[in-house]
Amino acid sequence: DGDQLPKAMDILRDMTTFGLCPNAITYSILLVASEKKDDVEAGITLFSQAKEDGVAPNITMCNCLIGMCLRRYERACALGEPVSSVNMGWPQINSKWTSLALTVYRETIAAGITPTNEVVSQILGCLHFPYDISLRDKIIENLGVSADTSRYSNLCSLVEGFGEYDPRAFSLLEEAASLKIVPCVSFKQSPLVIDAKAMQIHTAQVYILTVLRGLKHRLAAGAKLPNITILLPVEKTQIASPHGEKTINVAGRISQAVAALLRRMRLPYQGNESYGKIRINGLALSRWFRPKLASPFSGKHGEFGSPLSRIGKGIAHQQRNIRTGNLSLD
Repeated sequence: DGDQLPKAMDILRDMTTFGLCPNAITYSILLVASEKKDDVEAGITLFSQAKEDGVAPNITMCNCLIGMCLRRYERACALGEPVSSVNMGWPQINSKWTSLALTVYRETIAAGITPTNEVVSQILGCLHFPYDISLRDKIIENLGVSADTSRYSNLCSLVEGFGEYDPRAFSLLEEAASLKIVPCVSFKQSPLVIDAKAMQIHTAQVYILTVLRGLKHRLAAGAKLPNITILLPVEKTQIASPHGEKTINVAGRISQAVAALLRRMRLPYQGNESYGKIRINGLALSRWFRPKLASPFSGKHGEFGSPLSRIGKGIAHQQRNIRTGNLSLD
């Protein structure tokens, strides 16, 4: 409270010297102070020392440390520092801050603590790819498709994670749903309704992407896709008019983030986020999942399938060459 974190850390060291045992309250207070000072090194030291003293992490400690990790990860993205890599053809976040945040999150759950909505959104934020056109182009290139670079943003449906989040974000959201932190994704209703009014930004975005991922699998199985309605929070503001003050609805940060996500993926929708409701047509979604591309095997335009489908076509192509005696490596 007195903004004297170094002095408080000295007192912590004195406690152990005097044979006193710091408890969860002690470490929680100090981690809150380290977050207030944005001193992540002190936070890491405190978290490690708490484990050594046999103090299990709690939600306050988790929230503080993951929050500091998220701020540094976002700072690294803003500065253009490398935070991602491609593993087995798929993009993946490769950042020390994301790794630390995931470790803290896992240890908190292992201690029997249920994360809050804020913590879930923070950990998902650590798995959000930076807004980098060159990164997206590289991800699409790794698919091995033939398409003009200007059309790459139309190919998000072919990428695991849709080029927006590390695929691990889906597992984390499904785990959060099993812990009843977020609603379970259900595909039984039509139209399918996603209520994002009480969600935070990263949770809302990953929830929508999780629904799209499930619908993509259903489409591959031959199912007809339903229309989607997304309910969004709105804010009220006062504006001046010829007849005096007038109250209007405006899109809040969450609504703007969801709409921006759909626009980046070039997924068409109807409605306006400032009205608190947008709709995605099932037929338009089916077309978005199946973009027309130049096939690398036939040279003709066709629908691009999954990576397994590409591998299967490649094997068939090789078998045909063997049967016809065309063994050229060109």
